[in-house]
Amino acid sequence: MTTIELRTAIAADLDLLSVEMLESVSRYVKRLTRHSRYTKTSQQSSVSEMEDALQFVKSLSVTGPHQVPSNESAK
Repeated sequence: MTTIELRTAIAADLDLLSVEMLESVSRYVKRLTRHSRYTKTSQQSSVSEMEDALQFVKSLSVTGPHQVPSNESAK
């Protein structure tokens, strides 16, 4: 099914729906978009946790037989 066929089918189906059904679909879509916002918030906290973990890893010191070259910048 092409995009144009899908759009045409959706438009035809919407014409057949009653007003009450359209309102019900509208409420459902609003709930989905609200849920999507909450999901993004939890993803942002995991990004913060990832940044904290990276900062911790950068703060670790390592010893070994080779020295870090003087031209290597500490990031």
